[in-house]
Amino acid sequence: METSEIERLSALINFNNIADPSNVEVLRHLSQVEREEFARRTHSLVLYFGDEVAACKRAEEEAALTAAPQGYPLEALNGLNIGCGDRLISPYLLPVDIMRHQPSQQLGGEHGALTPNAFLALPDSLPFRSNSVDYIVALHTLEHISDPVQVILHWLDVVKPGGGIGIVVPDWQYTWNAAGDETPYGHKWNSYPDRVATLYRDYWSCKCELERFDTLPFKLSFDFVLRKHGSFQPFSRASLETALSGLQRAQSGIFLG
Repeated sequence: METSEIERLSALINFNNIADPSNVEVLRHLSQVEREEFARRTHSLVLYFGDEVAACKRAEEEAALTAAPQGYPLEALNGLNIGCGDRLISPYLLPVDIMRHQPSQQLGGEHGALTPNAFLALPDSLPFRSNSVDYIVALHTLEHISDPVQVILHWLDVVKPGGGIGIVVPDWQYTWNAAGDETPYGHKWNSYPDRVATLYRDYWSCKCELERFDTLPFKLSFDFVLRKHGSFQPFSRASLETALSGLQRAQSGIFLG
């Protein structure tokens, strides 16, 4: 877009409330790519319209789910959805969150959603043993955490060898600068692809592979999948199925009765 066009449209935009219906009318004639460029150059939140909204959410969720070990149906795996909000993604994921109260009780910056059956836990202190979870997904959660390096290391400890972590975070260049975020639970750092690539190289590469990176067709957010080093072993019922029955235990003299 020409600078003159950016300036003309900027004069018509209410940047204090980017979701103002009047803004939609001003920008509706622009293509998705043009609206993304406008957001980047004006340091404002990119707007998506109509089917784009659902397509963006669907792309994020599908990208995150690729963290699940390949070759297994989701119902055969144990996965966590950290910071779930109302985006459960799959009924086979355990939702983990810091809240399950009504959105009206928010303190500032939390997601505006209620998941009554969420497992309450802090993302940097998950109550799961090392090497016990098959995969983790976290959509629009990591940017709310002050120390993403240590949190990812913690998740890599919890995940089994061969397990994955699927992350979706905003690109701050198309949302807002976290340095000016005043909300208690708001964005704590500026996530963007080059920053994550550096964090992977410096802190996580010794424990995992960067299997997927920045594949989404929308600039609002980007994805990455970390695959923990090692060979994956799924849950198995073999030891239970080969155990002695009650009758066999009684015949063997080891029955508790």
